[in-house]
Amino acid sequence: MAMWKKRPLSRFKWISSIALLAGAIGSAAVQPVRLAISPTNPLLFGKDSRQSLLVVASYSDGTSRDVTREARFASAKAGVATVDNAGLVTAHSNGGSRIEAAYAGLRASTTALVQRAEAPLPVSFAGDILPILTKYGCNSGSCHGALNGQNGFKLSLFGYEPKNDYEMIVHKQDGRRLSLSDPEKSLLLLKPTFQVKHGGGKRFPKDSPDYVTLLNWIRNGANSVPEQERRMVALSVNPPSNILLGKESKRRLLVTARYSDGSESDVTQLMRFQSNDDLIASVDPQGTMTGLEGGETAIVVRGPGVTGVAIVDVVSDSRPVPAFKGNNFIDQHVIEKLQRLHIPASEPANDATFLRRVFLDIIGIIPTSSEARQFLNDRDTDKRAKLVEALLHRPEYADFWALYWGDHLNNTKQLLYNKGPYTFTIWLNQIFRSNVPYDKFARMLLTSTGNTYDAPEVSFYPEMKKELDRASTTTQLFLGVSIECARCHNHPLEHWTRDDFNGMAAFFSQIRFKEPSGPRNNEKSLYLDFKRQFQHPDTKQVYLPKPLNGPVVTASDDWTDRRELLADWMTSPNNPYFARTLVNRMWRNFMGRGLVEPVDDFRATNPPTNAPLLDALAKDFVEHGYDLHHLIRSITSSATYQLSSIPIDGNKGDRMAYSRYSPRRLTAEQMLDSIVLATGVPERFRSQYPGTRASQLAEPEIESYFLDVFDRPSRQLICERKQPPTLNQALHLISGDTIQKKIADPRSSLPGDVEEMYLRTLSRYPDAEERSMAERVIAQAGDAKRGYQDLLWALLNCKEFLYNH
Repeated sequence: MAMWKKRPLSRFKWISSIALLAGAIGSAAVQPVRLAISPTNPLLFGKDSRQSLLVVASYSDGTSRDVTREARFASAKAGVATVDNAGLVTAHSNGGSRIEAAYAGLRASTTALVQRAEAPLPVSFAGDILPILTKYGCNSGSCHGALNGQNGFKLSLFGYEPKNDYEMIVHKQDGRRLSLSDPEKSLLLLKPTFQVKHGGGKRFPKDSPDYVTLLNWIRNGANSVPEQERRMVALSVNPPSNILLGKESKRRLLVTARYSDGSESDVTQLMRFQSNDDLIASVDPQGTMTGLEGGETAIVVRGPGVTGVAIVDVVSDSRPVPAFKGNNFIDQHVIEKLQRLHIPASEPANDATFLRRVFLDIIGIIPTSSEARQFLNDRDTDKRAKLVEALLHRPEYADFWALYWGDHLNNTKQLLYNKGPYTFTIWLNQIFRSNVPYDKFARMLLTSTGNTYDAPEVSFYPEMKKELDRASTTTQLFLGVSIECARCHNHPLEHWTRDDFNGMAAFFSQIRFKEPSGPRNNEKSLYLDFKRQFQHPDTKQVYLPKPLNGPVVTASDDWTDRRELLADWMTSPNNPYFARTLVNRMWRNFMGRGLVEPVDDFRATNPPTNAPLLDALAKDFVEHGYDLHHLIRSITSSATYQLSSIPIDGNKGDRMAYSRYSPRRLTAEQMLDSIVLATGVPERFRSQYPGTRASQLAEPEIESYFLDVFDRPSRQLICERKQPPTLNQALHLISGDTIQKKIADPRSSLPGDVEEMYLRTLSRYPDAEERSMAERVIAQAGDAKRGYQDLLWALLNCKEFLYNH
């Protein structure tokens, strides 16, 4: 049986037209029309400092190419700065010199500005030596930057603590790593050049520029003079956005560092480069990118304590891409992205596909056969929008989204004791049934007080979690930012520090718990101790509340709930994370992949796949009062959401541009509830009312082999469901108790009609071939009931049933 309906013949005619058009366009002559040189007006500090230039030619067909090696260069004032044939500028004296590049009759220029050229800048340990250690991974987490270092030699992770690193290299263990009397015998040089056995292998040769820099530093005394120390504080990557046309196409990156003393320098050769997706584009140690497969990824650039990023789009096949008809602002941004990447969109999904998809995405269950028949026979042109509106007001909507947030709010008796998950689930259900605005929902959780029976939202604060835990989970959940690394050390991938982490923890310092005298089991009450400060458990240092990227917050009086201040900052329309995080989570639920993935990992080195779309969704969400119903309407009404999941030539490899709907396996609860609906036999859960659906279960501890084998989360951690396929899952579907018993159960309402069977399971009518095959299988069974049981088993085990597509 096909996974879903075959694509219609009209698609082949459409593709043929595109192919003919592509051939006509390809025959036209392509000429360079514009030349650009970067960086713009580079600053060079110190005599003999250098800056590489990048020259890019733009062509008449909209493409661009790095032509630096083919360009000719000239400097207007050679006494100030010279430029060689490779575009390398060298500083000689203070002033400015116009640097011109010429290629194919086109010209572009920039001005090299030279300062402090009386002498070369003095060598700085933090600015010149640490970058070399970072470039070769010496201070990475798998080497000497590990928690305990390697063989007694420990460096700070990615060079975040230069002073400690200097002490370790120069003075610790009697300074055994350096030999000032015979610099070439220093272990700091012998090991990375593999003249002495080294667990990390050979990192660089003796004749490399990095070896020479280290050797000269040791020869000059391996000093770290405080007034001469300069530390990298920011990186600028050029070009920040790139398009590589065709496989194996290449483009260089240039990296400029800004230092704590205000100087700048070309540090391309000192950086460590890494691609976020090596299948789309790779990058070599010199910063040259190579396109491999169509799509988009980010190139992460790392120096000691700083990171930068460049976006690279790879167009594997240049073809004209017609824009599909958009329905709202979402489509505008998706279409622009697809055209940029030359990726065609799949055809629109038919009514049956949309019906099943939107049922599963909004209320977590498939439609009944009567609901499917009614929708498919409806000729109202606005029926899709009306269906979405109806689903938003069904009780299953509240059940489904209470389940989702229960997963993300640690709703388990392992943290909330026996009754906590039930009162919390009821409260969550009421929140989504009433469509409480998201900012109010977050504020209610953050500022909750009282006992877990009368104020179930207090369950957001399990008693065993302390201030540091609350800071980590709150930022991860509501801001999509993982600051957990900064609990122990400065974040290796972001600019968050331990002070940032402790500042967030201070917002929760007033929380205290007590056990009331009432008879209710495990009842806890949350109250506030307004005078209580946050004192770090290890250092005993007192921290004041401070939001991320913000100043210390001071209360207006001694009776201010610090959590109210946090909620004010967090839910502000100007907060850069709050709305973007929620719309990204919802986008993932409806489209199969977040614009930022993982959804709780917003950082500069993990940029969104479509930043303008993410910003537009967040802006629209805020402008409509954080209305979740409005957000769902916007997503489901978009032509992007309503595309078919069937790939076509040109978008089969697309994983992030949303050229088609992304099929995904049903969650454990969706699958079990849909099997129950299709067979008419309810699932029995111990201690639950008859007829309780899987999506209504309050806690993951309720016994269900089916739910556990299909990856029901334990809820003790806040994370998205992974849903990996396993052998146990396949065996249970094929021969396990769940499907077999329900099909054979006397209560199973087996219809004597093939059409009804298809509507009940796949939410569509069978085509003529499927109908004929099904009738033949039923006839061959010898017994009609047995034949219909076989057909139902086959439908429940096919991918079209098991996947949301």
